[in-house]
Parts: sequence; structure tokens; C-alpha cells
Amino acid sequence: MNRRTILTVCGTFLIGVLAGVLLMINVDANGAIKQALNIGTNNAIGGSVSESDYWIATLEVSGISPAVSVDDLAAWVKPYVPIISSRIAVDRVTGQSKGYGYVEVPRDKMKTVISALNGAEWGGRIVTVKEASQRTDLPQLPVR
Repeated sequence: MNRRTILTVCGTFLIGVLAGVLLMINVDANGAIKQALNIGTNNAIGGSVSESDYWIATLEVSGISPAVSVDDLAAWVKPYVPIISSRIAVDRVTGQSKGYGYVEVPRDKMKTVISALNGAEWGGRIVTVKEASQRTDLPQLPVR
């Protein structure tokens, strides 16, 4: 084998390894990030942590107007608690809001938000705010 062939084979091997690592990171990223944020954890990869152990709580906000944006939702909750993230559920086909969204907040402030905003009127609608239930219709990735 000449030098060029060896370099080509080594380069191809390294690209394959990097692609595999990136794929593995992408698959495990969400769980790893949530586990890394868990108080007292010392390892972000591996193991399983129940949802109740996370310091982040996801709130479901339903009954919102289709005109409400992600920023509007965050701004509505922000006076009561720091916002970690917010998102609006949209129809895959039409791209229109489904009338509900999710806000991630610190778990210790969750009850404050729920008691302040559940049943409140926003944009002429009565809004329901509750802790989001974990989805059971999605396939679970194996724990490595």
C-alpha cells in the first residue's frame, strides 16, 4: 500500500467514527442534558432518572389563542417564575397552533405558576395550566 491509500483509508475511518459519535450524541442529547441538570448527578451519560427527580418541571398551558406566539407564552408566565424554555404545539400539516403549549420552569416554582395562572383569562379565553404528563405514545430509546 502506498502512502496515499493509507491516508485515504485512515481518513475514511475517522470520518466514520466521528459520524457515529455525532449520531450517538444526537440520540442521547435530550436525556443527557436533562440528567446533567439533575441536582447531585455526576455523570450525564447513562443510567436513568425518573422525571420527578429533575429540577425542571414542564407545564402544559391549554386553551390559548392560535395567535399566541412562543414569546407571548413566555412573557405571560415570566412575571411569576424564571422561564427555562417555552414552545407551542403546531399542526404538522397546516403549521397552525393547536391551542396549547408547554413552558419549562424550575420545579420548586411550579405550584406558584399553576395557582396564579390556572383558570385565568388570557386573550378572552380561560386558560388551563397544569403539570404536563409524560408522553406514553413515543417509543422509548434503550438505555445504554
